[in-house]
Amino acid sequence: MNRLTRSALALPAVLLLALGGCLQTDYETTLYPDGSGKMTVRLAVRQPGLRRLRETRRPGDLPAELNAVLQQIQKPERIKEYFSGVVGWKPIKVEEDADWLRASYTVYFDDINQLQLHSDGTLTGNGKQLVFSWKLIQAPDGGRSLYQITGLRGLPAFKVQPGDQAEAREMAKKMEPVLEDLRVSLRVNVPGTIKDSKGVLEVDGRSASWKMDGALFRGALRNLEGSEMKRLRDIMDVPESRISWTGSDVTPAQLEAWKSELAAAKEQWKGMSGPTLSDDELERSFIKAKLSVAQAHLDGGRKDQARKILNDIVREYPNHKDTLTAKALLEKLEK
Repeated sequence: MNRLTRSALALPAVLLLALGGCLQTDYETTLYPDGSGKMTVRLAVRQPGLRRLRETRRPGDLPAELNAVLQQIQKPERIKEYFSGVVGWKPIKVEEDADWLRASYTVYFDDINQLQLHSDGTLTGNGKQLVFSWKLIQAPDGGRSLYQITGLRGLPAFKVQPGDQAEAREMAKKMEPVLEDLRVSLRVNVPGTIKDSKGVLEVDGRSASWKMDGALFRGALRNLEGSEMKRLRDIMDVPESRISWTGSDVTPAQLEAWKSELAAAKEQWKGMSGPTLSDDELERSFIKAKLSVAQAHLDGGRKDQARKILNDIVREYPNHKDTLTAKALLEKLEK
């Protein structure tokens, strides 16, 4: 499948096969009447995939796609490399249990026209590249339109040749175990009810959204000329999308609350350039999260679940001093 694997389908396929698990990335933007707003980024990686990678690769020798996600979690100052036009933020919150590593943060902007999201150069090999940006336009009648402008190229055109479909189905079969929870989504919430849209997959009241998930990729691979492949192309090939609305449903009380939230986020952003977690501190935070989950299982009498998590800690962080706590709990379980 030499021709097929050079298509844009190759990126998620290679990533998923490398992870042996699941990756989710969600972006949600909320816009206010004056053009200010916020974007919340939610990232999630399946723990089994991370464990396999840690066991089989040298530290730092991870797939570029996964490393770009982990960099945002582990080194918050790198968020400035991904975004421009940001004036405030809500710091990263990391949660970890036996199944998932989840992280979320929110960036704030005074003018959505200045907000841009860039890709990591390691993903494209072409240096920093625009993923998407926005253009907010006010019409003479008071209505507003928000354009989302996509900077990445879509799927290259290719003609299905004999043998391509069979190989694509084989790829879909190999990816089946890791496609169930795959999700990449983008949602935009605007001040008024959306009256018109173009290039948007779903509209609901004041929200418009785009989503690519495992079912979509699986269907596209099973039929390279089917409806799922067409839908995938509709998402990736469109150079810009548009949503339009008139008026505003945001109440004065909500506007006041937003002003306070934005001001607080700007104060948080001022300390963004401060010291970040060292590798030791980062590992300590992950171990602490796992220990908390293990202790909850112990308190609930679920010894087998606790034992599994504690063994994971010992295996993944054998030389960290905080692993001694996990070893001590394991010894108590064996008595």
